[in-house]
Amino acid sequence: MAWVLALVLALALAVFLALKFYFTPDRIRKLALEYAEHNLRREISLDAASLNLRGFSLKNFKVAEAGGFKNGEFLAAEDFSVRPDFRALLRKELRIRSIYASGVTLNILQVKKDDYNFSDLLSAPPPAAAKKPAPGIPTKPVELSVSDINVRNSRVVYANADRSITVTLSNLDLKASSLTSGIMFPFETSFTLGLRSSYLSGEFPVYAKGRTALGGWNPEKGRVEIDKASLKAGKISCEFTGRAENLIEPDAKISMRVNAFSTTDLKPYFPGVSAHILLPALAADSDFKLTSDNILFKTLDFKAGPAQGSLKGRLAWNPVFDYELAADIKVQTPELDTTEVARKFHSIPKNIKFPLADVSAKLALSPKKIRVLAASVAAKSLKASAVGEITMVPAFAASGRLNLNAGDLHDLGEMLPQLREYDPAGSASGDFTFAMAKQLDLSGQLTLNGAGAKILDYRFSEMSGTADLSKDLIKADFTGKMEGSPLKMSLSVKNYSAHPQVVLNADLAALTLKPQATTGGAAKAKPAAKKTAAGGAFSFDVSGKTRLGAIAHPNFKGGETTIKYDLKNLSAELSGLSGSASFGVAGGELDDLQQFANSSKTARIVFYPLLVLGKASKIVPSLKLPDLTRVKFTKMEGDYTFRDGVMKIDKSQFRSDAVDADSAGSIDLANEALDLKVSATPKTGIILSAPIGMTIKGTFDNPSVKPDVASLLKQPAVKDAVQKLLKGFFK
Repeated sequence: MAWVLALVLALALAVFLALKFYFTPDRIRKLALEYAEHNLRREISLDAASLNLRGFSLKNFKVAEAGGFKNGEFLAAEDFSVRPDFRALLRKELRIRSIYASGVTLNILQVKKDDYNFSDLLSAPPPAAAKKPAPGIPTKPVELSVSDINVRNSRVVYANADRSITVTLSNLDLKASSLTSGIMFPFETSFTLGLRSSYLSGEFPVYAKGRTALGGWNPEKGRVEIDKASLKAGKISCEFTGRAENLIEPDAKISMRVNAFSTTDLKPYFPGVSAHILLPALAADSDFKLTSDNILFKTLDFKAGPAQGSLKGRLAWNPVFDYELAADIKVQTPELDTTEVARKFHSIPKNIKFPLADVSAKLALSPKKIRVLAASVAAKSLKASAVGEITMVPAFAASGRLNLNAGDLHDLGEMLPQLREYDPAGSASGDFTFAMAKQLDLSGQLTLNGAGAKILDYRFSEMSGTADLSKDLIKADFTGKMEGSPLKMSLSVKNYSAHPQVVLNADLAALTLKPQATTGGAAKAKPAAKKTAAGGAFSFDVSGKTRLGAIAHPNFKGGETTIKYDLKNLSAELSGLSGSASFGVAGGELDDLQQFANSSKTARIVFYPLLVLGKASKIVPSLKLPDLTRVKFTKMEGDYTFRDGVMKIDKSQFRSDAVDADSAGSIDLANEALDLKVSATPKTGIILSAPIGMTIKGTFDNPSVKPDVASLLKQPAVKDAVQKLLKGFFK
């Protein structure tokens, strides 16, 4: 037996030596070139080839692009070695124990839609002349399988047709085993993904582990299953699992997880993004089709912190950036004080306190238009919903429908600092349509139900009614209470967006006036309103009638009061005021007239005749003028005409059992200049044959009162006391 074994070994050695001497490196190189060029139908370049008992290897193997190396290299490998299973060849099976490649570069270029630089390699080679098999004898194709693949330090480059997008896989390491043309085999790879485009550029380390199938050597029929994959963008880490069909333009189902990060980490890729904003972790499950021109999201479900939603539609980048997406988003926002946010974003107002809120929106998105299919916000008792459309190009425009509901207006006051001081209460709702381009057009209805607020230190409560809004008109009818007294009012406003024309009619059962703090004189005037950038202060017209069932003040009580007004260009400056106004009070009582006059400029002017008489009665007690500390009156009336800010007193009458008083003249309201003539006739004490006259000049804050000396001298009953009286006024 020993000699038989020795004979076999000698025979094997002889065969190997014969093959070794026959298949010289040059002959192997020539055969490899001929075989590759025949099957690939491409120009081939090879520096060296060798054969040994373990297999063969190639050095600097290169495959040209279609048309030859003058058009570039399609594939290149610095080192390539193959260890075949020779015994499997006897069974018409091409089994390779291992493939090792290093320094591989593969260039995948899109020529045009659905056409690539390798498309010719996928077509069948031209048939070679061969003997037909004998009839009845089945043929068996040669099967290829590879037990182990190891690729190191390699590179894959993809570019689309116009070269606007380039994707590079560099530093590529790949391990795979049990590879066949049809069934799944495991793989593990790592590389650096380089992306260059006008929208995003950067380098991202990638790792992936899973299984893949090559689809009978046609990558468009291939598929892949990813057990674990990761991508890093600086400090941002993304992890993936999923599967895909078609290795060129994948139909994929991918699950993604992204760690929490700051927008500062995005600035290398999106320089315009604001920094130092913390973003929550993101989880997403997607089903999409990816091509060289676009990505079609069949579904994309995501959750990021308090936000969740879904996305469907197409995002394209070739030939131009475009998208058509449908989004369904839900967010629960935490309590937020904008004071902190405003430190970074100065356009955001401070001190707005947003409560915990639920936000939802269904949107249709495109570069030109955003369609709001449904949107809602709910926070405490506050709810808002909207549908509409926002057009971005050629110019901004928006239109839609808005529904508002405040179950408790106090919640709105707690949120907005501008409303907090008014202490709103009750409920309100509104349903509006709007359109906005160069200006806002708003129409709809606002409803109050038991609403209330504190305005100018007066409490309005139980306000109910509706306000109808249209493009140029507001009409409202409300009932409620003011300081507990029943109130009815109707209001209409025309041309409210430019120069409002207000018609106000009101009926209040009783007006309770609150005393104002004084400093011993008339209330200090507020500075005149500043002019707007347009060159004038805001102004409006107002007309109508107000009835007060009674007026109450610590120093004044009045019966039924009627106020009529028809005023034009009413503004804080008063310089353009025109029109007319009148009032009438059906009796009442004054108590401590001086204190009442000190609380109001208007009261001080109206009651100047009585103030002068009161002062005269103290200077000259012998006149026995009436005591005007407390006066009961039977009538108080006034009629006024306004023109260019000047008020002309057509009639001003005060009638009481103690004294009658009348006024005439004018007041320049803008400059607070007085030019008045007043007269008073005492009706108790001394009897005068004619009223006592006086003139009032100066301003509201610094009036100048001069008695009519001639009218005093005509009074026989007071002739002896005139000198003392005059000294009292002018001392």
